[in-house]
Amino acid sequence: MSGMQPCDVVLRPCTATDLPALEDWAPTGNSRTHAMRFSHQEAGDSTYYLATCRQDPDTFVGSCEIRWTGCAASEVPRCPEVNGLQVWPEVLRSQGIGTRMLGLLEEEARARGHHELGLGVDDSGPKRLYLRLGYVDTGHDYLDRYTWIDDAHQVHHVADPARWLMKPLDGESPESTRS
Repeated sequence: MSGMQPCDVVLRPCTATDLPALEDWAPTGNSRTHAMRFSHQEAGDSTYYLATCRQDPDTFVGSCEIRWTGCAASEVPRCPEVNGLQVWPEVLRSQGIGTRMLGLLEEEARARGHHELGLGVDDSGPKRLYLRLGYVDTGHDYLDRYTWIDDAHQVHHVADPARWLMKPLDGESPESTRS
């Protein structure tokens, strides 16, 4: 996808046969992040969505996981979590692909009966975008914990400070629909 024409984004769940192509598209090395996210989907905890353009359905332009079980951090309000939203390669960023992906993820969560969708941010640039898209800063700070494995197979544990944002999917305030 050249980035010259607008992308009509299509989302679909990842399949096992997608994993080699995903590693070619956005390599995760020894961390095997695509396979890990797919395993979460296979366990029923999430859906790992792949984004393509309708004009070129064989080329990935993004990926994202919705964790239906919510964020692992206990200090944030419970709701499904958008995790690892990416548009790749970088040349495709700032063309509305991520925004359209997020809109489709919100539609999917709504269709499954969820009233809110949450995500964590650690950078003011994306935070401003999410706020413009209707996400609300809940005031909850937490540590986004993850592990990655380098080329020497050394395991690295990371804890990045993040801020929890939520979007009401039915027009109410984010915490008013929590049970």
